[in-house]
Parts: sequence; structure tokens; C-alpha cells
Amino acid sequence: ALDRFQDGMDRLLAYASGAEECFGAALAADPGLAVAHAGVALLAMVQGDAAATRRAIGRAQDMVAGATRRERQQIAALGAFVAGDSARGFALVDEHVAEFPRDAVLVNQASSAIALAGRPDREPHRVAFLERLAPAYGDDWWFQSALSFTYHEVDRFEEARRLSEASLRQYPANASAAHNLAHIAFETQDIDAGAAFLDGWMAGYDRRAHFHCHLAWHQAMFALHEGRYARALEIFDHDIVGASNPRSTMTDGTALLWRLRLDRASEQPLSWRALADIAGRVSRPGYLFGEAHAALAYAASGDEAALARLEDGLRALDGQGHPFAGRVVLPLVEGAGAFAAGDFAGALRHFEPVESEMHRIGGSHAQWEIFEETMVFCYLETGRYDDATRLVSRRLARRASPRDRRWLERASAARAPRQ
Repeated sequence: ALDRFQDGMDRLLAYASGAEECFGAALAADPGLAVAHAGVALLAMVQGDAAATRRAIGRAQDMVAGATRRERQQIAALGAFVAGDSARGFALVDEHVAEFPRDAVLVNQASSAIALAGRPDREPHRVAFLERLAPAYGDDWWFQSALSFTYHEVDRFEEARRLSEASLRQYPANASAAHNLAHIAFETQDIDAGAAFLDGWMAGYDRRAHFHCHLAWHQAMFALHEGRYARALEIFDHDIVGASNPRSTMTDGTALLWRLRLDRASEQPLSWRALADIAGRVSRPGYLFGEAHAALAYAASGDEAALARLEDGLRALDGQGHPFAGRVVLPLVEGAGAFAAGDFAGALRHFEPVESEMHRIGGSHAQWEIFEETMVFCYLETGRYDDATRLVSRRLARRASPRDRRWLERASAARAPRQ
């Protein structure tokens, strides 16, 4: 049971396939192994299966009474995150890692939760959280890739690259480290090298792995930024729609098709209805990164009823005291609806007051910036070329994106005096 459980945890932390089978084998050998039930819960959570997540964490809680204190504390903290009580989860993690800093599965979950918790300083906070634990991990392959991700999100690209390359040397199947290198190439606009690396690495990556869809999205993003729109759509059809992880299909598929719309890159109808249907199954009010993307799918497919339900859910969270569901996410959702209806000025009225807080929905720069990109489109369409230039120039100062350069050229040409 221990051997199969450990193999499953390595696979879960590496975003590799086969973790579910490993946990199943561990539980066949020892049905009372609570931490293996927790592993099943984490896999279900990643895929947006709330019912399966609750069942599995419930079994873990039922089985853990006679286990070690380390296991009991781990299950208690994971149970809090599953229940949506992040504040209690973070408090339990802080207490736990003071004694058990090498509880990688709990550290990994806490790191992911920090990214989605909406703190204004979430990325520096996540760096500090992991750096505090670094002495306990040494050159551990998982920790190297976890710390690497936080570094590239605060523009420490060379340190991030070194850590991920070291991680891959130890554990070549670590999709988390490959993911980091894709991000670093994207952020530094080393597009050709990043695309070549990821294409090569993905050739040996099991399509059944829950992270395969997201890495395919990164392949499509490289193609998008090079203007290879047919290739981006080919990746969407082959590797995103119908992927093994429906939550990733919804968020990544929506993020890609929305950008294709911003670029006016396809004259053919896009698969919005399929993404909206998936959103209806996997989104939930507490997962605001997912809700923001579900709104794009609902708006683009014209599903006003689903969009209204989503908005009502955000207002309910706001009424319960949620710190940013109503103040930040709701305006983004309303702005998406206005945009899809062709009311670009109306979309800007929703977006502009929360421009500095858009990042609080969670995800990486490459993900949440989709709302900034929508603002650029709206500025250009409404003739607000100075505002488009301001926003695009700020973006270019961080990343020399070909898409942003094209937008800047369009704004500059429109502002130039006619001869």
C-alpha cells in the first residue's frame, strides 16, 4: 500500500498519468489508508468533480482517526480547503508545516490555494511561503518545480529556469517543470524555442494525464502569438475539446477561443456552446477563476440565463462577505456580457474600475490578462486610441508580445494625422 501510494503521490505532484490507478491499488491493499483517499479527492478536485471530491475526502476523514498525527492534520487541512473554508485551511497548514515541512501534498495544495485566494499580494506571498520551507527540501525534484513556478510569476526567470531544468533532470516525467519552462519562454518571448521544447516534451506525455489539456493550451498560445491561427484551432480540436480534464477544457478552451475572437482570427463559428455546456457542469461559485472563464463561454454562446445565474451566485457570495467576488469578479462577468453583445463602451465601464485588481481572479499572468486584452480591443473599437496606447505600452514594458505590438501599431496608425 505504501509503495503504491507513494507512486501515486509522485504522479499527482508531477501532473503525470496513472495516479488514480496507484491510489486504487493502495486502497485495495489497505482500504483504511486515509491519505490515499485524500489523493483520490485531490484528483477529483482538479477535474471539477465536486461530488466525487466530497465523497473521497469524507472517506479520508472517516478513516483517519487511528492514523498518525501528521496524517490527521493533513486530512483536516485538506478537508477545510475542500469545504471552501480557505482561511481555516491556511491556518491549519501554517501550524502543520512548522512541524512537518516536507508534507509535499499539503504544501502543494496550499500553494495552489494561495494562487486562487484573491490576495492583492498573492504572488509575493506564495514566494515567501515556499522559500520559508526551502531548507527542508534541499534539491527535491518536486519542490524545485513548485518554487520555480512562483519565481517566474514574479519575473525571476533565470532562477525559475535553473530550478525547472534541475527538476527535469531528476524526474523527466515532471509535467509541472515542463509547464514552468513553457511559461518562462512565453514571458521572455522566446517563442520559437519554447514551442520547440514543448512540442518535443509533449510527444511523450500521456494524453490521459489531467494536465495534458493545459500544456496543449500553452502550445496553442505559442501558435496564437506567432499568428498561426489554424495551428491553434487544430490544437483546440485535437487536444482541448474532449480532453480527460473537463475543468481544464472549459478554462483553457474558453481562454483560447476568446483570444481568437479578439484577433478576429476565424471566420468559422467557434465551439462556444460545447464549452458553455461543460462550464455548467464544472464551475462552482467558490472557484472564481473558473467562474470568470465560464462567463466568457456563456456570454459568447448567448446563454443569458446561465450568465444571470452566475452573476446571482457572485452577488450571493458578496452578500456573505466574500472579499472580491462582488467587487472584482462580478464587474468582469458583466463586462464580458456587454462585450459579447457588442457594447464595447459598456464593457469598459465595467472593466476600468477593476483594472488594477483583475489579477485577483487567480491563475498566471498568461491567464488573467485575457481581461486586459479585452480592454485593448474595446479601446480600439471605441476610438479611445490614447487609452489603448497606454495599456498596450504598459504590457509591452513587461513582455514584448507580437500581439501587443500589432495592437500598438493599429492605435498609432489611427492616431496619426491624415495627409
